[in-house]
Amino acid sequence: MSLEQLSYNIKFFRDQLGLTQQELADKLNISRSNVAKWESDKALPDAASLINLSKLFDVSVDHLTGNHAFREDLLKEFKRIYSSESLSFEEEAVDLMAYIMTHPDFKEDIYRLKNLPMKKQLSIHKLFRNMLDQYEQL
Repeated sequence: MSLEQLSYNIKFFRDQLGLTQQELADKLNISRSNVAKWESDKALPDAASLINLSKLFDVSVDHLTGNHAFREDLLKEFKRIYSSESLSFEEEAVDLMAYIMTHPDFKEDIYRLKNLPMKKQLSIHKLFRNMLDQYEQL
């Protein structure tokens, strides 16, 4: 389990539910400072909190902690959590995979990106998004 991945996931799923740190803390009967520490890599949730978070977010503890035990479970959760409104999950996955597989250098870059610490990944995401925004305006 990566502390950085767990921190990111807690914030990601909290944001998905539209909760503030205080609202999440209230639902878990803990202090807001605990949530803040979890989201900033300063502390780990205890086992009971991990279970409560997974129930609240409706994901497995494995998914929450970044440990995906079985590909089938992972795909099922991805489909439920990350599907977009515009395309079916399968269409999106096929489109993205086709693009990645036809651009092998980009595929290697994606793997390199995946192995960076989460803060660096997010920084690169922001740079990439800004570059795309600028190119689309040309």
